[in-house]
Amino acid sequence: SGPVHTMLAHARAHGSRYGESVAAHLDAFGDTATAARRLNVHPNTLRYRLRRAGELFGVDLADPAVRLLADVGLRLGRLTG
Repeated sequence: SGPVHTMLAHARAHGSRYGESVAAHLDAFGDTATAARRLNVHPNTLRYRLRRAGELFGVDLADPAVRLLADVGLRLGRLTG
């Protein structure tokens, strides 16, 4: 459980792209332009998704502990489908 689990469940139920966006942001070490390019979206779209992920699921990417848990949780989510 937790914010990442909730975010992934939301993605499965509604087709949202919050988890994918957070994962791309983390994979790009916080470089919004690089992450947006990888997702084929405008950087402002990515910023919006990251802000909404924080509002909806409590994913505060400014907190190193949350970033670590989000990164591990999203990687596990990718492995387990």
